Amino acid sequence: MLGMAMVFMTLTAAANDPPTFTPLPNPLTLEQALAVADAAHPALQSARAELGLAQARRLDASARYGTRAYVEITPEAADPSTGGGFLDDSRARLVMQQPLYDFGYTRALTAAAEAGVAGGELHLLDAHQQHRIEIMQRYHDVILADLRASVELEEMTHRFLNFNRFRERHALGQVSDLDLLEAEHPYREALIRRTTSQHEQLASRQRLALALNRPGEIPNELVTPGVALAEREIPDFNALYQSAASASPVLLALRKDVDSARAGLEAARAHHGPTLTAELELGKYQRPLPARGDVRAGLTLRIPLLQSSDTRAALARAQAELATRQARLLRAEHQLRQTALELVQRLQTLKVERATAQQRLAFRELSLD
Repeated sequence: MLGMAMVFMTLTAAANDPPTFTPLPNPLTLEQALAVADAAHPALQSARAELGLAQARRLDASARYGTRAYVEITPEAADPSTGGGFLDDSRARLVMQQPLYDFGYTRALTAAAEAGVAGGELHLLDAHQQHRIEIMQRYHDVILADLRASVELEEMTHRFLNFNRFRERHALGQVSDLDLLEAEHPYREALIRRTTSQHEQLASRQRLALALNRPGEIPNELVTPGVALAEREIPDFNALYQSAASASPVLLALRKDVDSARAGLEAARAHHGPTLTAELELGKYQRPLPARGDVRAGLTLRIPLLQSSDTRAALARAQAELATRQARLLRAEHQLRQTALELVQRLQTLKVERATAQQRLAFRELSLD
């Protein structure tokens, strides 16, 4: 319990300390954005807190075999059966207890806690990796939003110049009102797209700022990262899935969660079992008795005879927790399989789109010539 309290105080102190950040560079590179991936982002804080709780449960489990000692002081007056009125029967005792064996309960509880810590470390690793992926996605979203806004600005400018020529001719009486309205419509549509792209520029930067845990610091200028265009072989779907399934922190963490729940079920079954405890007692008694000594040592074997409703409820909870974590693992495996398939298909589509774009670019270059 002392270990759990220490972990709790550490987590509380870390949560209360306000994070200090250095201003983001301007212009901002992708490497600089990823360098702040370990900052106190809420997603990482949550994973670290879960790991801290798992470590506290491990400390609590290991403390079950610790020595327990307490002092008991009892002021008391007694009327003995031999008569003579009330006598001072006060006593003071120093009691030391050492659990020796609980027939597998602590072992299972410790195994559950160890698996929980291992799973928490993997969940933290996954949270860190997912956070880095999110930063890269948000960074490239800003780059794409800027490119899209540039295209929409050029298109709107072209439409406006065309509309302005019609407006000048309309002032000279060379174009009818209907032709002028018809020429204005493409410009208005381009203006809407341009306004939408401007809004997306700011929204994408806000999403990047939130991913960097800098909600009040909107990045301004970003450096476009280099893209390696070397031809790469698209991996086979089954090979990609097997590789991901064996190395994915998510699946590894969920498997540890299942191991923890299975050990927790074993602990719930052993919780109602016997316990063997050694006890040493040093006492000081105000009224001496022939059968009462100042020193007592012995072993206590406690064997429960009836299973309480609390024990049955704990066993049912452990069984439900194991079933829940097994289902969560199976669902994650299915999701990973589907993601791997969609990724391979997306790469195949992008390969075709790239070849088409290269052909279109070659055609335009020839047309310009």
